[in-house]
Order: sequence, then C-alpha cells, then structure tokens
Amino acid sequence: MCCKPRRGPLPFRTEGTEEPLISRARLVLSYEMARALKLPQVIDRELPALGSRHSYRPSQFVMPLVLMLHGGGKKLEDLRELLEMKEFPASCTVGDWLRRMGEGGGGLKGLGRVNRHLVAEVLKRDSGTEYTLDVDATVIEAEKAEAPWTYKKEKGYQPLLGFLFELGLALADEFRDGNIPAGAGATEFLKHCQQVPRGKRIAYYRADSASYQAGVINHCFESEMLFSITADQDRAVREAISNIGKGERKPSG
Repeated sequence: MCCKPRRGPLPFRTEGTEEPLISRARLVLSYEMARALKLPQVIDRELPALGSRHSYRPSQFVMPLVLMLHGGGKKLEDLRELLEMKEFPASCTVGDWLRRMGEGGGGLKGLGRVNRHLVAEVLKRDSGTEYTLDVDATVIEAEKAEAPWTYKKEKGYQPLLGFLFELGLALADEFRDGNIPAGAGATEFLKHCQQVPRGKRIAYYRADSASYQAGVINHCFESEMLFSITADQDRAVREAISNIGKGERKPSG
C-alpha cells in the first residue's frame, strides 16, 4: 500500500503494490485518529512552548514519538527509520526537547492533562458505563547514570499504571524512580483513577500483592467496588483460608 495526498478527512489515497507490507502502514490510521480527537491542539495547549515563533510546537515532538512507539521503535534513532515527515524535528532535537520537558516535571504534568482529555473523549464515545481497573507497576530499564536501582537489580524507573480492561485504555500513570515500592500511594492512585466522566464508573478493581493494603480494600468497600487483589500467603492469610468452611467457599468469576 502506498499513500498519496488527496483532499478530505484522510489526506491520502491507497494504491495496490507488490511490495511486502510493513508495520508502518498502520501509522497513518493512528495519526488520523489522533487528529480526529484533536490531540495535537491539546498537546500544544497543555505542554510548555519553547518560547520562539520559529520553534517547533510541542505536538511536533510528541506525535512522532507516539508514532514511533506504535511502529515498534524503542529509541530516538528509530525516528529516522520510521518517519519521513518534514514537519517533524530530527531525533537529536527531540532528545534535547525531552530533557528540557523533564526538568521540573512540567512536561509530565502536561502529558497527564493530555491523557485525561484522551480518556474523556474515548469514554464519551463508548456505550459502556462500568469498567474494570487493572493496576500494576512496571520496571523501565534505563542507561542514565542517575537512575536508581530497581528490585530487579537493574537501573531504571518503576511507574505505576492504571488500565481500563474493557477498552485497553491507559487511564492514568504516575512516573516514579525505580527504588520506590510498587505499593506506595496505592490508595491515592486508585482514587485518582476513579475520576472518570459523569455516567461512567470504575466498578471492578484488579491488582497484585502490592495493593494488598487495608487502605485500598477499605476504599473498595466504601466505593461499592468489587475487587480481586493477590495476597502473599503469609501465616495470617493461610490461617484465614483454613477457617473458611467448605460450604462457604465459592469460585471466583
């Protein structure tokens, strides 16, 4: 498939070709979906500008990074191989911009507001009203000298992530150093994830043993939220299980 400019909602037309298809073909749809959701405008509004009229807009940095990840890229150098769009900056310029956005956390806060806009727009278009929240922390290995050591004995970071299972949507995230325990601030993060548009609600909660905390469990009961939380089988848990009568045991799901 090849793309050529044309007028209309999607500024391209498709033609058959004998060339083997590659993963980059789907990037066109990802890009057009972002435009339909007005993500470039929201990114330019929420992220700090460079301050010069001749500078690139924030969306001209964020969009190629998003497309690169969708296309299977893992490092900035992959921008050159995956993208050949003149309106996007070079990979070295993107790296400078990322470092600048990371200073003081202004860029991360702005991206958080962009994601809230995206979540609201997607949920608004979805017919469902109740959703399952999956929460977990993930280790991102980094080569930065100042990156802390993680429990996996490698340097990096360990952000906390919340996903809507039914939509495969990244609802919220909290970027953290790699030495921050996965269970730190679990209750606060759950409350943050519950901030969804009116008429929608988090009805189910799933997490691993990092969320096996009284604060999280109590909040689930208070919110009338069904939950499934993995518990370490320590002595107290084993005793509680043994005290459950056979007639009281019910299969999950």
